[in-house]
Amino acid sequence: MNEGVQLKYGWVSGGKAGVYMQGGMYGSERADAPGSMFVNVRTDGYCEFLDDGDDAEIFGFAELSYGTGAAAYSTTSGTIKGNVIVDTTAIYKIPVDTGTFTIADIGDVCHCGVTSYVQGAYLQSATAAQLIILAGDLDNNAWVLVTLNPVTRAVASA
Repeated sequence: MNEGVQLKYGWVSGGKAGVYMQGGMYGSERADAPGSMFVNVRTDGYCEFLDDGDDAEIFGFAELSYGTGAAAYSTTSGTIKGNVIVDTTAIYKIPVDTGTFTIADIGDVCHCGVTSYVQGAYLQSATAAQLIILAGDLDNNAWVLVTLNPVTRAVASA
């Protein structure tokens, strides 16, 4: 077994204060395992998963079930609801989506990337600077530890 590869990603330590997603998820949003579930809030009040090149601000980490196929999430906005961790002291282990983790990345910022519905860290790219990199897997480049960047927390455009 590859020691760096994790079977589960998400919250690992720190605060876990959250809020209930009142509007719910925007229609047809989907996140497959093993990935992270960072979301923003659209101007219409629905949450959506952050993805590649998304310059949207980060709201928090949604505690939802992973999708398992094209019909995993409702096509109707507001149907899927759950808690969103908004605590800026929370630390998350997430997969690397793009880039190679090096010690030079510690303390740097990155944004979320998505490949085949799996969300992870888009290293060496700070288009939106949504996450702060704390540590990572130097052996296998499989994961990084991150926290929310409080500078990029707000309501995003639709």
